[in-house]
Amino acid sequence: MPRDIPNEELVELWRSFFQDTRFRPVDSNGVRAPIPRCPACNGSSDGGRKCPVCGGSGIDLDRVPTYGDQIESVAQVYPKGDKAVFITWEDVTDFHPRLSNNLLWNLENTLKAAREVVKEFISDEARERVREEHRTDITLDVAPLEIPDQLYQEEIRDLRKEHLYRMVKVRGLVRKSLPVRPRLEVGLFECDWERHPQRVIQDFFTLREPNKCIGEGCKCTEFQLREEQSQFIDSHKLELQEFPEDLPPGAQPERLTVFVESSLAAQARPGDRIAVVGVMRTRAQYTGRRARTEFDVYLYAHSIDEREAEAENLVPTEEEMEQILELSRHPDLRERIINSIAPSIYGMKWQKEAIAMQLFGGVDKHLPDGTRIRGDIHVLMMGDPGVAKSQLLRAAARLAPRGVMATGKSSSAAGLTAAAVRDEFGEGRWTLEAGTLVLASGGLACIDEIDKMDEDDRSAMHEAMEQQTVTIAKAGINAQLQAKCSLLAAANPKRSRFDKTLPLPGQVNMPVTLLSRFDIFFIIQDTPDPKRDAELATRILESHRAGEMIGSGADTELEERELQPAIPHDLLRLYVGYARKIRPVMTPQAQLKLQNHYTSMRKSYQERGEVEEQVFPITPRQLESLIRLAEADARMHLSDTVGPEHAERAIEMMSMFLTITMRGDIDFAFDGLTPKQRLPKENPTTLIMQFVSKNAGTEGVDQNEILDHLEAELGLSHDQSEKYIEHMHEQGRIMEFRTGRWMKG
Repeated sequence: MPRDIPNEELVELWRSFFQDTRFRPVDSNGVRAPIPRCPACNGSSDGGRKCPVCGGSGIDLDRVPTYGDQIESVAQVYPKGDKAVFITWEDVTDFHPRLSNNLLWNLENTLKAAREVVKEFISDEARERVREEHRTDITLDVAPLEIPDQLYQEEIRDLRKEHLYRMVKVRGLVRKSLPVRPRLEVGLFECDWERHPQRVIQDFFTLREPNKCIGEGCKCTEFQLREEQSQFIDSHKLELQEFPEDLPPGAQPERLTVFVESSLAAQARPGDRIAVVGVMRTRAQYTGRRARTEFDVYLYAHSIDEREAEAENLVPTEEEMEQILELSRHPDLRERIINSIAPSIYGMKWQKEAIAMQLFGGVDKHLPDGTRIRGDIHVLMMGDPGVAKSQLLRAAARLAPRGVMATGKSSSAAGLTAAAVRDEFGEGRWTLEAGTLVLASGGLACIDEIDKMDEDDRSAMHEAMEQQTVTIAKAGINAQLQAKCSLLAAANPKRSRFDKTLPLPGQVNMPVTLLSRFDIFFIIQDTPDPKRDAELATRILESHRAGEMIGSGADTELEERELQPAIPHDLLRLYVGYARKIRPVMTPQAQLKLQNHYTSMRKSYQERGEVEEQVFPITPRQLESLIRLAEADARMHLSDTVGPEHAERAIEMMSMFLTITMRGDIDFAFDGLTPKQRLPKENPTTLIMQFVSKNAGTEGVDQNEILDHLEAELGLSHDQSEKYIEHMHEQGRIMEFRTGRWMKG
């Protein structure tokens, strides 16, 4: 079978394909046009004149939409909407196998012939309208979709010389995106002597000028480019990177420069996971002005076949919509979603539910005065080593429509926000390369060991967490990037294990300003419990056994039963993407319930005498968190309103967080003091300073005397008091004159 079809035959094949009534056109998401219905029984047609339901012949094939009709409909709204006609690989193959084979081996010429045929289906009325209104011609691309992975997909690191100048399909993460620029496609030149016009088709990278004038008798060799009469095309450059989770051990992620033009320009942004179909091309490397024998490769894109990160924008098919609605009606929907998050990890119900709330998220609000209230939910998990925090983060990153994973110790401020780098493939100007928080915009950013980050690097997260923007001012670039993502972070205590009698800042290397920006944070302790330990050991052993059986190819039905997610992850991601499009409105009943809860909790501020304690159980920041949690629960159930039941669930989760994690007093988590001890005269550090200053003398004061004094005044144990002394010593407020004796620092 010959690989190349003559151009004349190609034109005839495309002309017949666009007119064929067997193939219904598709949009950019691959959704087909509606199936024609029988006027007698409303039955669906299979492409023939007779109805397959009633056998009638009332179906008018002239009303069956074809690709040719799709061309005209796109031209009617040009330049708005799509600027391309999308075709599926299955339709092309069913129409003529040689045509699909020619797409593989000669993609550019085959699509060039298709674009020429497309012009025949555009009406004169549409052409005249575009010329009058926009002073341009209608130029429509032909973009192939649904390319079979098993035939044409290649990994970036596996691209070799045999892939040059043939069609490939490459998946990757958009790492960098340059601004869209007009590229000269056909230049109109005029000679300096007689102004003879001459059109020159341009190379991709360099400007081509005429060698000599085509005018009769004109020997001019100097020409001027007439930009206003030349033909330009939108050009956009992307940088595609391998998926981090697919990297081989010890390997760095490979990158590939991708050029997209015309209708594909500005269709992808940093953080998108896309599959690009195009042709591999080369460009010579230069040492000064001398070309080298080593070449760079780039991908000239003809279609963006998949946009995995745009789950919220995808329109589910009828079958998928039925699955979504059936799932939403399940009586144990919340439990099923929770059990679908890392089912191999035992327990941690509240933590998994918080992650589920993150996936759905609250509703962003834009107020009339320009203020924006974030809807994304931030969660922090602080726990002892070995409680599966990192596994939960990785599971959440896999489930999120746009999930990015990072580790605090290996992340810098530029890696989290954006870095200014030189464009090595082009003019060498400074450009911005998106970091973790920008790449995760519209999804979930997971940062493990956030406490191990340097203080300067961690400070870059303050703006991203609250304002959800990243402001960059470097290398002459002033920009504000979007970072509308939820943050899921994990941290470990400084001294291996948590001590709930001490404040969090003293045990976790994180400032209070950053801690307060999390809606919910959990303290996960590894405490001995015979019953729980036995169940945990059983689950771990079952997980290992299932993994061993899978590796050996044995029957694993019994072992896998408890480890299977309650909802398949593909369906769950689709469900989350659909739910995030819903903007539920809070009902008055839900508002009243949240208001009553907030005011009742705030009553504990009242003074109750010297014996009873004042606590700070809730602040306005926690009220906003309650609203976001209630909205997320409503989205989880595909509800258009936030009802009392959703508010009740949000209150239940917040109450658990406040009573268990915060011990009913928010300030206790930040300073470790009871309300009575928080008074200036009864603050442990104040008492220590007063006692040391009064009794130190020239030899210092004995530590045991300090401990006895704090026990008598505040009722603190010696262990608690020693930790305060150690903390003040680290701050330099007191110093050890000699072993066991202290003086003012």
